[in-house]
Amino acid sequence: MDDKKISANARLGVVLEFVLVAVFALCVWAPWERATATSSLNMIWLWLPITLGRHGWHFETVTVTITICTLTTAAIGALLAIAGRMRGSVGFWAAGMFLFACAVAILMPVWTAVGFLGAVIFLLALRARFAAMGSMRALAAVLTELWPVGYAVGFAVLAWRYNPRLLIQVLLVSLGLSLVARAVVPSAGVRST
Repeated sequence: MDDKKISANARLGVVLEFVLVAVFALCVWAPWERATATSSLNMIWLWLPITLGRHGWHFETVTVTITICTLTTAAIGALLAIAGRMRGSVGFWAAGMFLFACAVAILMPVWTAVGFLGAVIFLLALRARFAAMGSMRALAAVLTELWPVGYAVGFAVLAWRYNPRLLIQVLLVSLGLSLVARAVVPSAGVRST
């Protein structure tokens, strides 16, 4: 592949990842839901245990199970995203980002989460189809994927407080750290494929 095509692929990849971040931000913020709802109880993470509890499920068991499943999904997603960066595999990276998106979707109302996951799948498919990814060294890959890693770690530590606003703050802080880390990741961390 010539240098112009590689450069165009890299730029397209950055643009698609930026749009993905914008979709995350818009759907977590969800101004259309905030205008109609006064409580965070419409978030899937809090809504699902209450709904299942009304139908005879044990509330505490369902809540802990949902939290553990979300934590597992976030951790696996972060590991797959890092592996995808290290191998230069858009497929691994996209699978990791989708699992990360699933872990974030529990902080959204149901219909917002459905639309969010649909938009994420569409953007990840575009990224996988049109923009190649170069492989990276391990440290550069971890620093590049600090957003899902930070969210998984923050979720593991703070989810037991059952405070969705706190987890949204963890998501935003992780994004900020990821952006700073991407700015300082040396270009030598990328290996040519």
